[in-house]
Amino acid sequence: MSIVIHHMPRSLAKALALEAELERIRPGSVRLWSADFASESFPREGIPSWLRTQGISVLVCNASAYRPSQIEDIERIALDMAIHVTSHAAILKALRPSAPPSEPLSALRSVVAITDIAVDRPAQGHLSYTMAKGALQTMVLALANDWAPHVRCNAVQPGALPFPEDWRDEERARKIRASIPLERLGTYEDLAGAVVYLALDATYVTGQVLAVDGGRSRHLD
Repeated sequence: MSIVIHHMPRSLAKALALEAELERIRPGSVRLWSADFASESFPREGIPSWLRTQGISVLVCNASAYRPSQIEDIERIALDMAIHVTSHAAILKALRPSAPPSEPLSALRSVVAITDIAVDRPAQGHLSYTMAKGALQTMVLALANDWAPHVRCNAVQPGALPFPEDWRDEERARKIRASIPLERLGTYEDLAGAVVYLALDATYVTGQVLAVDGGRSRHLD
């Protein structure tokens, strides 16, 4: 497949590296798109006209920010909703404009949202992130009804993935590993495999949530 890679302005170097890696596999298959989903102007002005003409058939709603927050952090709540929900809603609208549900309308055929097992089992101290991921998941599951039968919409809930390079809490890391029945952290390949399955292979699956967490969401501690 040809791919459009969204990136933040500050992550240009990583986007260029990924583009080069994919272009070595098939030249001319990648296009980059730089946009700040947290910008107040994004929903109105941020969707470039060329994106609407690419014939995009699969959308992975993966943009995310993981920051601590409490109920009084109103600005953080607004940012998380913009990044996780409003931005993806604007892209979805651009890729499939409103029209009678009986019409195919566009090339879009599959939507996969990356949410979090915390949507069902919230962790302490990340209230607005969890709220926003929950809203994203609900939006996609609602679209599974609204856009059937032409567009399948599903969600993937990752569990614990590789810790950040600056992680220092070894005791917390030990407890997380101990809570995973499969006894290891997930990998990005594990997550990608689930996304590919729902996006391309699961042609009779829509409106579903797949936890990719090594069984952690079923573990009682």
